[in-house]
Amino acid sequence: MNNLLETYSLLAKAVCDDPFLLLANAVAWLDPLWTVDQDDIDVEGDGLSVALYATRGAFPEIYAGAVERIRASASLMEIDRFICGAITQRGIPLDNLEMMGFGIPLSGVGAVLDDPELYTQRSDLLPVVALFGIDPEVGGYSVEVPEAAYIAGRIAADSLMKANDERWRQVGWALAWLFSCSGNSIIDLDDESLMEIPPLSWEVDEVAFAVELIEEADGILHDVNAGLELLVVYPDALRMLGDNVKRIFQAVKKRKGTKRDEPRIRLEWSSFGDGNDGAAVTGVELLHVRGAAA
Repeated sequence: MNNLLETYSLLAKAVCDDPFLLLANAVAWLDPLWTVDQDDIDVEGDGLSVALYATRGAFPEIYAGAVERIRASASLMEIDRFICGAITQRGIPLDNLEMMGFGIPLSGVGAVLDDPELYTQRSDLLPVVALFGIDPEVGGYSVEVPEAAYIAGRIAADSLMKANDERWRQVGWALAWLFSCSGNSIIDLDDESLMEIPPLSWEVDEVAFAVELIEEADGILHDVNAGLELLVVYPDALRMLGDNVKRIFQAVKKRKGTKRDEPRIRLEWSSFGDGNDGAAVTGVELLHVRGAAA
């Protein structure tokens, strides 16, 4: 045995003979980032380093699993797949480790009413937005949206949210999405607008907030789609919505120029008239009703 190997052997024996050094060795093996500070992490460099640092604080069990795979000589692709999959399972969709350096990734699904592409992708919105004076031109570069449309949308959405019939409340969520007044940033903003807001960091409390935000957005989106479907299945509901929107526009016009542009107006939302008890409508039920109507 040469002198270098002899030195390693003596050091290993010394570590094994000292409980404190044994503990330090275990820490270094199980927690390789225990001395690393956030300022030492290059967010634009090694995506794995950022991921390990982030999971160490926010997801200790994921961090431990990643370190275990590193010690077992797993490939970077395997570690990437493990971390992204584990974080996604905990409620934050993550496609690759490089995304983690920019904070918690959130995708905005807000409706941009003046963007013609919206109506190309969602032609089902045309009968609804028409009630608010929005008439997208085919091949146009932009869509004119009356200022009063946003006021009317907010007032109608707020009123619908207070309706006794859960189906009307689903229509209310549809309007809240269209006119960006749901109170949920994911629902109210598109990707471009959401990127202008400082991202949430991988701190425990902000991770919990992000998960709550995403779960709430998923529930709202379900109601948005159900509400839009209801307006297709029940033409009378669409007409009633139109009548109330006209009332709002008239009230807004009367108050134009005053300090208060959003008038208080009581809107009436009568029953859908199908014998249903007013419970929320599921996708299966909508398909059934639509099939019967056909």
